[in-house]
Amino acid sequence: MGILDTIIDHKRTDLVSEFEPLVIVGKILEQLKDRDRQVIARRYGLSGYNEQTLEAIGKDLKLTRERVRQIEKALLKTLRVHPVSRSHVSATREILASMLSEHGGIMAEVDLLERLGIQAVEEANAVRFLFLLIEEVASLKGHEHIRDAWAALQFDTELFNKFVLESKKVLEVASKPHGAERFLENFKKTDFYKEHSEQLPDKVILNFLSAAKIVSKNAFGEYGLAHWRDITPRDVGDKAYLVLQHHGKPEHYTQITELINKHHPGGRKAYKETVHNELIKDKRFILVGRGIYALAEWGYKSGVVADVIEEVLKSAGVPMSRDEIIAEVLKKRMVKKNTILVGLSNKQRFTKIGRSQYKLAGN
Repeated sequence: MGILDTIIDHKRTDLVSEFEPLVIVGKILEQLKDRDRQVIARRYGLSGYNEQTLEAIGKDLKLTRERVRQIEKALLKTLRVHPVSRSHVSATREILASMLSEHGGIMAEVDLLERLGIQAVEEANAVRFLFLLIEEVASLKGHEHIRDAWAALQFDTELFNKFVLESKKVLEVASKPHGAERFLENFKKTDFYKEHSEQLPDKVILNFLSAAKIVSKNAFGEYGLAHWRDITPRDVGDKAYLVLQHHGKPEHYTQITELINKHHPGGRKAYKETVHNELIKDKRFILVGRGIYALAEWGYKSGVVADVIEEVLKSAGVPMSRDEIIAEVLKKRMVKKNTILVGLSNKQRFTKIGRSQYKLAGN
């Protein structure tokens, strides 16, 4: 980062830290007549009101729905050019212009609010209203391919759409979620990136991903197509698979439940009984000990210990020592060594050769 960039960054940080949307909106609304102030406040969830429909506002103010729409439209048009409101919005305009410029001309609304440190609903409503008063930006709410977002008027929609298609190809080739570094690495190998590299620094690439509806990020910060189950889990089984995959080792179902609730705090709370029932019937999971589950893709096997011993000996094709069998079984099941020795003592299935060698009975 150069000296100029550092100065600009510090200035924006100062503006953001001093940004008080509720105060600014209050000063703007106090210019309006009582009826006009109520229309705006009710429509956009300001001054203690919840957001209301045109019909609901009209009913309370004894106006038709169309008349409320006309008043709202006229007020927004007036406030966008009124010297007093423009002066109050100037800091907001500077913050927004700077952020959009830095991120390629667009930012998803959720990302903008996060960067501004806005969490409360009333503050978020105030910010949205202030953005509406800035003529240099446009709301992209309800767009077919873009999440609810704000964009500079000169935003290159064509570049964005091509970016989304190229990103989809990158993710589909791997067919698995990408961390940010891995995605950047693979994306930069494409001809599209090489052609547009000057317009697509890392920050813009990741921001475009965040704004694209087709792409989402899972609880572990990995990017993937929004319909993938390891990006947007559909049920508790998907959540269990995702957390166990990242946990990297078998766990008791109570601990898996805790991991689900830790990494998916915004969803429905998971209960250990429900998780246990799901793990039992889902073929992605293998019971490897008392209440302990692993992912089948890790090589663990179901069945009693004797079944696992039999598979180990079949795979080897030759007699194996007791210690070799124990080592191989422990890779597939989480049991005590004595449990394996009990399994080996089954003479109907295994035959002891010499002091410590075993083979399958009848072989």
